[in-house]
Amino acid sequence: MRVISRISEHGVDVYDTALELVHTFPAEQVQAYAVASARDRLAYATEEFVSCVDTGGGELWRFEVGAGDGYARADLAFSTDDRSLFLYLPNVQAGRGGEDLWMVLDAATGTPLARHGLPTSGHGGSHHPLGDDRMLLDVGEGQDGTWCFVATPDGPVARLDEWSNRVPVDVSPDQRLIMTVDHEQEDVAFHDVSDFAEVLRVPLSAFGDWEFGEAGVEWAGGFLTAETAIVVVSGEGEETGEMWWKHFTVDTSSGSVTGEMGISTIDEYDMSPLGDGTYVITDTDGSLRRM
Repeated sequence: MRVISRISEHGVDVYDTALELVHTFPAEQVQAYAVASARDRLAYATEEFVSCVDTGGGELWRFEVGAGDGYARADLAFSTDDRSLFLYLPNVQAGRGGEDLWMVLDAATGTPLARHGLPTSGHGGSHHPLGDDRMLLDVGEGQDGTWCFVATPDGPVARLDEWSNRVPVDVSPDQRLIMTVDHEQEDVAFHDVSDFAEVLRVPLSAFGDWEFGEAGVEWAGGFLTAETAIVVVSGEGEETGEMWWKHFTVDTSSGSVTGEMGISTIDEYDMSPLGDGTYVITDTDGSLRRM
């Protein structure tokens, strides 16, 4: 099951499956972070450096990236075996000069193993381990859309041109499917992990009597199980002007919408499906609740 964690005022809190706090990694000015699968290390990025710390807060290594603008946010993720750390640096928008970089660091030492220039001007990125040696990177360019790339720790980078303006959301727990949402939020689709080919697509209209502009599919949700995905649809009340959002379940084999979940969350992104039939949300008192 996925590691459950969140940023707190003291750093990054890490929980066990019963949502008992295991420990808090001390970290400040965190732009992005990743917890090793054994919960024994935290890697996090700030505007100026990437640091890896142990459970006692001891710094294992530090990798300097240079001062940048916090408007553009780095992202990082451990490889599936925790031996490598993938790091995306939005250098163009961060004002560091040069080009956006996708790097691979040795997770034990912080030593650079690979360095790839990207043809992007990203505001941020997100990583998705694919369950084998491959890592998927989504680079968001704001209104200009999004680009996706895939690489292994020691291999070249491939750009997924067929995924122009698709935003990856989640990988299924059996590592068979990838869920993506159209950048314009008009549909959700599911793709084969092996070759990224589209398996099925579900339009916004399947979730209710809405037209594009009245509502949209959020870049949120994910796999509740290998057979069921959670899709979030949001919109703005015509009379009140207030935002609303609803959670729907979708059968990933047929694409049929199987129901509305009828749950309340603090915002449209406050839900983390764990892939085992449960999910985590924030309770009214600020604590986490697994449901």
